[in-house]
Amino acid sequence: MQTQGTESAEKQPSTWTGAVMGVAMIPVLFVGACLAIPYTLGARWLRLQREHKLRLLMKSRGRLMTWPEFVRAMHERGGTCIEEKFSAKGPVRFWWTPEDVRGESPHEFIDWFTMRKGRQYEPFVHWCRALYTSADAGSAMLVDMPHVPRREIYALWSECRSDAMKAQWIEVAPPEILPRQPGQ
Repeated sequence: MQTQGTESAEKQPSTWTGAVMGVAMIPVLFVGACLAIPYTLGARWLRLQREHKLRLLMKSRGRLMTWPEFVRAMHERGGTCIEEKFSAKGPVRFWWTPEDVRGESPHEFIDWFTMRKGRQYEPFVHWCRALYTSADAGSAMLVDMPHVPRREIYALWSECRSDAMKAQWIEVAPPEILPRQPGQ
């Protein structure tokens, strides 16, 4: 039979080992942070450069519209805003087409979150890219909106969700973020 003093003596070395390991991890975590911060800043800079190049390309092809032009088109002409989301944190591209994408689509589609996880809705994603959001062959206009406040975006989104506006808003997962099939 062990006494209480013996039990605490047995626990002390494991507590001491844990404390030493915790202190030893501080330099490892510091090095990790020192590497992660420049990597994150570099990745963000590259993403911004890609988006800037796309805006310049779309402008040269006459397929770029400003935020005020987009809002006016949605109110006056209706059509569809295609919100192309690469992740929940961005980048997010907004495309406008005067067409009724939901009505013309031969494919079923659902919300972005579910769409990006499975391959079931991949035909819609590729159809939408080919007809609307492709930089080369698409017909939709890219909305230039690098400094538009989120509250303005959400206000227009909520208007499109109501029956008062003839415009619609759909979310699309770009083909680049879909899960890869085995062997690809």
